[in-house]
Amino acid sequence: MAQESSINRASRRTRILNNHLVQSPSDPTSCVQSNSCLSYTPPEVTESFDFETKEMRKILDFHNLEDRDWLFRVIEQGKVFNGKERGGRMFVIPDYNQTMEQQREMTMKRIEYLLERGVFDGWLMKEGVEAELKKLAFLDVIQNFDHSLAVMLGVHFFLWGGAIQFMGTKRHHDKWLRDTETFALKGCFSMTELGHGSNVRGIETVTTYDLKAGEFVINTPCESAQKYWIGGAANHATHTVVFSQLNIDGVNQGVHAFIAQIRDEDGNISPNIRIADCGHKIGLNGVDNGRIWFDNLRIPRENLLNSVADVSPDGQYLSAIKDPDQRFAAFLSPLTSGRITIATSAVFSSKVGLATAIRYSLSRRVFSATPNGPEVLLLDYPSHQRRLLPLLAKSYALTFAGNYLKMIYVNRTPGSAKTLHVVSSAFKAIFTWHNMRTLQECREACGGQGFKTENKIGHMKGEFDVQSTFEGDNTVLMQQVCKALLSEYVAAKKKNKPFKGLGLEHMNGPVPVIPSNLTSSILRSSQFQVMYCQVCNHTFSQYISKASPILCIR
Repeated sequence: MAQESSINRASRRTRILNNHLVQSPSDPTSCVQSNSCLSYTPPEVTESFDFETKEMRKILDFHNLEDRDWLFRVIEQGKVFNGKERGGRMFVIPDYNQTMEQQREMTMKRIEYLLERGVFDGWLMKEGVEAELKKLAFLDVIQNFDHSLAVMLGVHFFLWGGAIQFMGTKRHHDKWLRDTETFALKGCFSMTELGHGSNVRGIETVTTYDLKAGEFVINTPCESAQKYWIGGAANHATHTVVFSQLNIDGVNQGVHAFIAQIRDEDGNISPNIRIADCGHKIGLNGVDNGRIWFDNLRIPRENLLNSVADVSPDGQYLSAIKDPDQRFAAFLSPLTSGRITIATSAVFSSKVGLATAIRYSLSRRVFSATPNGPEVLLLDYPSHQRRLLPLLAKSYALTFAGNYLKMIYVNRTPGSAKTLHVVSSAFKAIFTWHNMRTLQECREACGGQGFKTENKIGHMKGEFDVQSTFEGDNTVLMQQVCKALLSEYVAAKKKNKPFKGLGLEHMNGPVPVIPSNLTSSILRSSQFQVMYCQVCNHTFSQYISKASPILCIR
């Protein structure tokens, strides 16, 4: 028997070698052919669905499907996006051999390509829910292809342009918005400093008002006050919104925003400004992050973004919002849209990584359950299912949550600002943490193939890692969210009123009763798990209610 088994094994190996030697070469353009040697069949060859995928896409993408498809085709047809046809399908693949300088120039070429085809029409000059949703849909598509490009557009339109829209008034809109939409100027957003990132209230750049000249004077008083990580500043931006402490007659009025020109049309750096490059990064090298210093930079009085506060020609500080905390919160409004786009792009990245890892697990076989039996698909192993499928389920859930967040944003009212800020902060942190965990799991689930650059998972890890800290460190954001929820809880308890908003409404209902006989079927039921979460929330809330005097919650 042992000898016969040995002969069988030798015969099988001979057949395999023969297949290698005499098999006709495959079509190099095809990426979906079966391989008899390894019993390899990519899922694209045989896959079938018991549901209508187009209907599922309507649910997931949620809005502006025709606009998205149009932009997909525009990108696929553009040589600047490095499209390659393989197996009858078009793939847009980054050029991983480009230097940092080449990546930056490619980002600008792609902006020019999209601009010429009218992609950005109405991004700032049109108002209303439809215009907002179309803009968000286009950004969804763009960030699928090129994260650096999406970030540059986010800085230009959502941060620079958003600051002018929400913090400026008619004089600013008339002067700057159209030129921003057409890229007659290129804007950036100078908030973060070397010494102050998440602590915006503590930034050290100082602006004073020169009464005689009727001008503001901006200064960088120390090295830690240099504006740092400013996307677009190193090479391309011509203008910036500068966040600075405003000093009037020796009194600090807090953080305000000013428009300053940092380059002329030919790219020459303006007088009284120094700019340096932040250098090579682990990702997003198509974004030219820079550092900016101001040395007695003079700007017109009208360059103060004055929807919240203003300074009169005679130097009087004017604001309808007397509470400094509320005034400061109003200055942070442009960050809301940025956090929304960050959250949604993180989910798209998760889905791309999962698509690669799950398709691979439906093709790759390893180990056999019986001697000489067929090797088992990776996804048939429970351990592999537990690695990927919960992440897939959560990515679907976050997709729906992201669509909900978009609808809150586009239908926002003045009274919804607090809810939008809290929800967008929480979602930005949760979504980006989920993305990094997902990409790491996908990279490992693909084994050595996950280490290959062309499979994009490792590349996306580097590209999207920054989302954990930019526009708010995730840990700090979640601390802010917790503070807001606790404050809302304490306020409602003190007034003996029901909870409204911020996702606390479930606490208005009665506390569920846990059954005394907990069977495995009860423990696994969704009803029990929801009820258990409610009990935990109520218990935590009761603890906070008793502890709040000690915690000194303000």
